[in-house]
Order: sequence, then structure tokens, then C-alpha cells
Amino acid sequence: MLSASSPVPRFDRIVSLIFVILIGLGVIFLVDTNPDTLRIVPGGDLPTITLSWFLVALLTVITSVGADLLARAHPQLQSRTLPEVNLGFVRFEVVPNFWVLPSLSVVGSFAFFRLFSNAFEGLAFVLALVAAGSSLLIVLLAQHYVLDRTPRVSQLAQVVLQAVGYLLAFGIFSAVSYTGYRTLYSASMIGLTGALLAYALLAFHPRTSTVLLALLVGLVLAEATWALNYWATSFLIAGTVLLVLFYVVVSLLQHQAAGRLQRRMLLEYGVLGGALFVTIAYVALLI
Repeated sequence: MLSASSPVPRFDRIVSLIFVILIGLGVIFLVDTNPDTLRIVPGGDLPTITLSWFLVALLTVITSVGADLLARAHPQLQSRTLPEVNLGFVRFEVVPNFWVLPSLSVVGSFAFFRLFSNAFEGLAFVLALVAAGSSLLIVLLAQHYVLDRTPRVSQLAQVVLQAVGYLLAFGIFSAVSYTGYRTLYSASMIGLTGALLAYALLAFHPRTSTVLLALLVGLVLAEATWALNYWATSFLIAGTVLLVLFYVVVSLLQHQAAGRLQRRMLLEYGVLGGALFVTIAYVALLI
């Protein structure tokens, strides 16, 4: 039996939101496969902008709004002071840390599985829908239970959110690496994604400098992308290297926020990160 601190998630709203997003993704895939779709070619080395970009951006806005409404309906947030947006004629509260993982679930699923549309055709489309729907469901439920006052429930929800966050990081990092954009664009995109994901994963730890730390993580990833662009390797290898770096940095910041960071832990994560990087480099040489 659920206690007062464990309200039942609004499955009707969650399923409705996921249903709308999946329909939107289906439309985007159909538009994306049309060679005659609208394309904006800025010229020079600037990336080509297609209609799909605008449609994905619209879906992320819808997802963020839906996730915000679901989060603010939770009793635990109704009693807290939340960030406020003042437009002059209207004022409303928001919870931006609850936007990132749901919206990037849509972006990451589309961007990653779109890479395999030529090879797998319809299967890539189905996998993208399955990944987007399942990740959205898991994230929205976990974000509900992360607010639970029972430590065991809240901690388990945080672990689930971290796992999804790292999977999304790998998918988006790999997708950006695949594009072959020049460093100015690829590093900016990966740095922004890393900063947003770091903000989402660090927001549930009691610190006042979450935004600053998230920007620091984004800067580290952008610099790593600049170095990786000189390494001729596959996009999956590049995505894995960036994921390892992201995992190590965010994990250390989480331990520091919880007051558990020690010199021994720095050494352990340093050895772990170094060993993973050497393994990845060895595998890359064999391919």
C-alpha cells in the first residue's frame, strides 16, 4: 500500500504525452526520408538545416512542458520555492531540471537511430520509436519517484535517471561525432549536451553551484571533442570515449557534492578512466 509520501504517478498524463511524442517522431521520420523536403543551406562549412530540425525542436518543447507540468503536480514540489519566470503580464514557476532528460530522450533516440536508417530502413524507425517511448516512460516515472520522501525509493530513482542519462549521452555524442562537422560546431553541440545532462544529474544533490559545475563539464567535453577530431576513428568509438570522460567527471562531482570525495576515490576513478580509455584505444586500433 502506498504511503502519503508516495502518490501514484499520473499514468493517464504520462501515456498521453508519450503517445503525442511518438506520433510526432513518426511524422518527422517520414519528412526526413523525403528528398524534396525543405532544406536551408547557409553556405560555407555551416551545416545544412532541414525541416526535421524544427520539428524535433517543437517536440522537445512539448516534452519539456509536459514534464514540467507532471513534476509540479507532485505534492513535494508544491510546497517548495521554485524558479520563477516573469514575462510582465504573466508569472509562473518552472522546474528546468526536470526538462532535460525527457527532452533529450526524444532528441537522442531520433539522432542516434537515424544514423542507421540507410542500412536498416524501417527497423531503425521502429527502434527509434521504441527507444523514445521506453526512455520517456522510464524517465518520467523515475522523476516522479525521485521526489519521494522515502530515501530508498528516491535513491533508486536517482540511479535509474543516471543510467538513462549516460545512455542518452552516448547516443547524442555518437550522433554528433558521425556528422563530421568542424570542431566549432561539433564541440559546441557536445559541450551543450554534456552541460545539460550534467545539470540534470547534479540537480538532485544539495549544492548551489550546479549550473556552474554543469558548464564546467560541458567545457571539458568540448575540449575533448576538439582533441578527438584529430583522431580518425569511428563515431561509436568517439562517443564511447566522450561517455567515459563524462561519467568520470560527473561521478566525481556527485561524490564531492555528497561530501564523500577522498584522495583514494580520485585515484580509483583516475585508474578506471585510464584503463577504459586504453581499452577503447586498443579496440580502435584493431578495427
